[in-house]
Amino acid sequence: MRRGILDVLRERVVVADGAMGSLLFERGVDSSSCYDALNLTDPALVRSIHQAYAAAGAEVLETNTFGANRAKLGRFDLGHRVREINLRGAELAQAEAGEDRWVAGAMGPLGRLGEETAAPGETEEIFAEQARALVEGGVDFIMLETFASLTLLLSALRGVKGAVSVPVAAQMVFTQRGRTHSGRSARECFEALVAAGADIVGLNCGIGPKNSLEVVRALGPVPVPLSVLPNAGFPEAAGDRLMYASSPEYFARQTAACAVHGARLLGGCCGTGPEHIAALVKALGSALPEVRIEAPSAEERTAGTAVPTRLARRLQEGKVVLVELDPPKHLDTEPVLRAAEALAAAGVDAITIAENPLAVPRLSNITLAGMVRARTGADVVVHLTGRDRNLVGMQSTIMGLAASNLHNVLAVTGDPPSAGSAERVSGVYDLRSMELISLLAGFNRGRNHYGDDMRLPVNFCIGAAFNPNTRNMALQVGRMEKKIAAGATHFLTQPVYSRSRVDEILAATAHVKAPIVLGIMPLASHRNAEFLHNEFPGIEIPLEARERMARAGDAGQREGIEIAWELLEYAWPHFAGVYIIPPFNRYQMALELMRRLGL
Repeated sequence: MRRGILDVLRERVVVADGAMGSLLFERGVDSSSCYDALNLTDPALVRSIHQAYAAAGAEVLETNTFGANRAKLGRFDLGHRVREINLRGAELAQAEAGEDRWVAGAMGPLGRLGEETAAPGETEEIFAEQARALVEGGVDFIMLETFASLTLLLSALRGVKGAVSVPVAAQMVFTQRGRTHSGRSARECFEALVAAGADIVGLNCGIGPKNSLEVVRALGPVPVPLSVLPNAGFPEAAGDRLMYASSPEYFARQTAACAVHGARLLGGCCGTGPEHIAALVKALGSALPEVRIEAPSAEERTAGTAVPTRLARRLQEGKVVLVELDPPKHLDTEPVLRAAEALAAAGVDAITIAENPLAVPRLSNITLAGMVRARTGADVVVHLTGRDRNLVGMQSTIMGLAASNLHNVLAVTGDPPSAGSAERVSGVYDLRSMELISLLAGFNRGRNHYGDDMRLPVNFCIGAAFNPNTRNMALQVGRMEKKIAAGATHFLTQPVYSRSRVDEILAATAHVKAPIVLGIMPLASHRNAEFLHNEFPGIEIPLEARERMARAGDAGQREGIEIAWELLEYAWPHFAGVYIIPPFNRYQMALELMRRLGL
């Protein structure tokens, strides 16, 4: 009985097969026909391709089911035969795999980029339906491949993981620049996919072996096995055919080099055939089972620390929109996750997640951050307070953030517990914001508080708070300068409610180079305005705004949005972005402000 694919990938490189569609075309199948239906109408042809790849040395055979989902088969009036086509596709590959090879159930997207029109729930069920049929047919793992959209791939991954228990590989298409068409980097995509439960992540199609090698070189360590299945270069049209220029030897040399930089599952995509796979096996050498992945060198680790997060790049390149969500005080996370989905769909740059504001216990914001990223693929910012952890616990938490690839952090001291509480609640405060920033910066240099080597790189994007609602603005600016010296890279302000305060901030921080993101908290009602002004630390609401909220009565939320928009419109050109804090997680208020900004 063969071992599980994940166990073997942890030990050595495994070679997958190459393209199916281009070989079917070469063997006379019309490009307008349904290739997946050949599992039923011409099984001998499909099986002959599996035989050719097995003879070339492929250890993984992919089923001829790339488009065998309900949406794609429906275009050929075959939507009712999903189970039959996938089941037969798995059986044909299994017949050639025998006991010595693995079978991967190939699953592609629902259509071309931009054509996926199914609702999220329906999308997940479409992928789940196909996965169940493939597993019933005996595949060893599922290969989600050729996805240009991270959002769609995350949806497919949720559907498959919820339906079957076999391992799942999740593969993206990247451009020559190593990014998706929407601008996401490979690392960003892989972090989101790993957080969502992918057992293998990787890239296929889209680019040739040289660009694939460049993507892998720049990637750094990945916590799960990495797959690389490039095209045979870029195609050239020749009549009805697409011709690929890469010779098998060139393809093999470039693809095999990916193993040195961490790839474990190597194979081919469009334009590759059995000759490319045979050359790849040869390039990897006769000692193929002994090809192992080396740990990154000290130089690579040092270089890795400089890789910025997506949020860090956005702060330097353009304006950002951040929206805060509070974790619930209970265990029902669905409302806040739905809010995160809506914000991500609207184009938010990052969702910030507070940690026990006002020292009231809530769901772990770190746990929720991982759930939000897994559900939406959006960037998250974790608030980290010095109030609740001693120095040992804080370092453990920081290592956990790094290991979870949660690298955007807002370092704050934290609201103190109520002094008159009958409960035995006290703040720890081993580290206040300044010391916490220094500790995070030390981890970016590869060392903990004691100077111990952390071995793997981290790249925390360290945000800090700035309170402009003070009579001594110079004091707060001085603290800002000290935080920059400690390692803070940008600042989020406390909510501001007047143009005069905006002007004061701009005048006092004109010399500060670090990006400053202005805090905006829309008012929900007159009662909310009075509470924030009189009882919430660090917030001051002008009398005029409170009077407007009082006159608004039941239309208070609409008036609160108007007040927030007037200030946002005035301040937007002068700051690095806006940090929207919707009261009571009323994310629709943030969505309206984002809409008015043109997002």
